[in-house]
Amino acid sequence: MDFNDSQKMAINHLNGPCLVLAGAGSGKTRVIIGRIKNLVNKHRVDPKNILAVTFTNKAAEEMTERLKGSVKDFNEITCSTFHALGVKIIRENVEILGYQKNFTIYDSAAQHSVIKKAMHNLNISTDMFDPKMVHYKLSGIKNTYTNFSTIPTVDPISTLAVRILPEYKRILKVNNAFDFDDLLLVMLELLTRFPEVREKYQRTFKYIMVDEFQDTNPIQNSIINHLAGSHGNLFVVGDDDQSIYAFRGADFRNILDFEKNWKGCKTIVLDVNYRCTSTILKAADSIIGNNKERKIKNVKAYHQVNVPLEYFQGTDAIHESKLIAERIKDDNNKNFFDYAVLMRTNYLSRNIEEVFRENNIPYKIVGDYKFYDRKEIKDILAYLAVIANPSDEVSTLRIINTPKRGIGEDTVFKISNYAEQENINFYTALRSYKKIDTIASTKHFNISQFLDIIVKNIEYSKDHSVSDTLLSIIYDVDYFEYLNKEKTKASISRVANVEELINSVKRYEKEVKNPSINGFLEKVSLLQESDDTNHGNQVLVLTLHSSKGLEFENVFICGFEEGILPHKRSLEENNEEEERRLCYVGVTRAKRKLYITSAASRMQYGQEVKSEPSRFLKEIPEELFLYPHSQAGEKNVENAKNKIQEMMDKIKEKYAKK
Repeated sequence: MDFNDSQKMAINHLNGPCLVLAGAGSGKTRVIIGRIKNLVNKHRVDPKNILAVTFTNKAAEEMTERLKGSVKDFNEITCSTFHALGVKIIRENVEILGYQKNFTIYDSAAQHSVIKKAMHNLNISTDMFDPKMVHYKLSGIKNTYTNFSTIPTVDPISTLAVRILPEYKRILKVNNAFDFDDLLLVMLELLTRFPEVREKYQRTFKYIMVDEFQDTNPIQNSIINHLAGSHGNLFVVGDDDQSIYAFRGADFRNILDFEKNWKGCKTIVLDVNYRCTSTILKAADSIIGNNKERKIKNVKAYHQVNVPLEYFQGTDAIHESKLIAERIKDDNNKNFFDYAVLMRTNYLSRNIEEVFRENNIPYKIVGDYKFYDRKEIKDILAYLAVIANPSDEVSTLRIINTPKRGIGEDTVFKISNYAEQENINFYTALRSYKKIDTIASTKHFNISQFLDIIVKNIEYSKDHSVSDTLLSIIYDVDYFEYLNKEKTKASISRVANVEELINSVKRYEKEVKNPSINGFLEKVSLLQESDDTNHGNQVLVLTLHSSKGLEFENVFICGFEEGILPHKRSLEENNEEEERRLCYVGVTRAKRKLYITSAASRMQYGQEVKSEPSRFLKEIPEELFLYPHSQAGEKNVENAKNKIQEMMDKIKEKYAKK
């Protein structure tokens, strides 16, 4: 496929700010790749001077893969997510802020631990305030405000979050750790507080491209403004109609206001959809056209094919799932990977799973139970984290008595108190255990045994590979023996998971130039739910948010009901337009066939409650459907009768032969 006129215009843009409004399926990734090729091959731009930022690891990897063979020194181009860019810039400059380069990136569980400790230190009851709610509020603050002194404290949780923020940051610094949101905030701090750092990266990244610009939050927008501020060579691609991450702090006004904020900006609209049939695109446009805050794009379908939409309404949630399963089986398509079931919230997948299992339909739930969240994996990763960064108190506390070695909570409490009194980190206090009078001498051997393992493997890791260090840790702590004590199917599975972790480390070592423990832990910490979408010959079951950036031959959007899509809470918060954008994203994932399903009633708090079809269904013209959606219930009854008659005919035929 050749480039169309608007794509060529975007690819050939050289200097100055440029906004590319890319409708769904309009080939935006091709345009970014084409522009990079043009910059390097035609205009002789040094690959080191190109930065391409996106939101998912998958998109960044796809960009790099597609540049192979067509751009010399393609691996010199920085293609990364915002957070991966943050790690790079922080790692290179963090000592200015008083941190060490071997810092740890804390996941949600570790952040909860730090929040609990901060609350304890400030005498705030965890019974009165849920640390998870505080964490949610803290994350929102960090993704929305560049200046913490301007935060409005409109509710008790916000007030509490602002109060504990300084103590939370202090504990993180003692642990030589950052949380996931810090990867953006600290990068911004380095760029704003230190002119020499900002100028260094402005000189390095002379051509900046940002994909999915509509999903940037205020922090990300500010980072990009600082990086491109001196030269203005900023090329952003996005679609305001696909901005669906307000709950993460994304502000679609960043793309709406781009032309106003960057004088001399060139605007290009990619207005041909190469993914969807004309029917699907008409349905999507009829929904999104009801939003008031948007840019009009008038996207046309390349594939002028009129495959009608279908709408099913089940009597209840189980019946809805059965209708989906029946439709997949009736298609006689053995390529299950051609199908996806999208839903507004995860809980809707339970009935889908049950019915798919009954019907022998292979499926995969995206984000069902992440591999790296399993206890045994987190245990081993915690050992690696302590080897890389002994200041990491959260990881140390996780492994100090795993496997059990007689270092109980009372001993840990005494060490922690000593650390607070002496204003030192937990590991330094642990190494001074003989100075802590309150610790019984009978515990000394247990502590020294643990320290020996850590010290030995810190030294061992200096001249051995990551995988060798990992195996050394597993051997030294008898971890397989610890897992195998029960001799159950579960324990066998846990051993297999640890073996897979070893394989994962070995794969990592082959993929990168200079593998390190920090590098591997960094890779794990930057994993996203969207990285879990490789599914073989299975139906993919995922949320509408997780489906962003993906496409499928056939898509079912289930739970198309008021209170689900649009979600009740979003409506209460006056976010109907965001819900409509989310619906638009779901509809435009389908290439050939779109099915919309709902249930006439659903279980709520143990009772069957009547459901109403989504308001978005009424926004789609009825002529786009195989039959009017107002007749969905009648058609389902008719289909059910046909199935029963078909079954009866087969039985009669069978007995007639006898």
